[in-house]
Amino acid sequence: MIYSPSAWRYLFLFVVVLPFAVAAREDAWQPREDNAAWRVECSGCHIAFPPALLPADDWLDIMSRLDKHYGVDASLEPKLSREIAAYLERNGARSRMFGSREEIPRITTADWFAGKHQGAIRLWRKGKVKSLVDCAACHKGPDIEKMIGK
Repeated sequence: MIYSPSAWRYLFLFVVVLPFAVAAREDAWQPREDNAAWRVECSGCHIAFPPALLPADDWLDIMSRLDKHYGVDASLEPKLSREIAAYLERNGARSRMFGSREEIPRITTADWFAGKHQGAIRLWRKGKVKSLVDCAACHKGPDIEKMIGK
């Protein structure tokens, strides 16, 4: 069977281009939408972790305990807290692939995190990295700029 040039073009689009377009849109570091309140409030102490790194229910759990946010009182005004929680819920991961579930959800205990950050974990255990959420300790230049949305 002989295909026309336009048929080959469509085949190429569906087989080669479309999967990359879908993968690019699902980049966990590129939120589907931005939220200034989330970016300002969360990056006040650490990078504003993209919502897709944890499922929505984990984000809602974290937001419900801001008075005990990993040992720190990170309480927000109720209206601001609701806005950020709604943003995280809309943009959270659709599956647990990007998160781990324990008593308090933590990005740094997710399987994907441990698999990609063995060197950082070793440095942290030796006291050479203050915290595993200090991404800038290891990630430099375009890496960290991508993470913090610059």
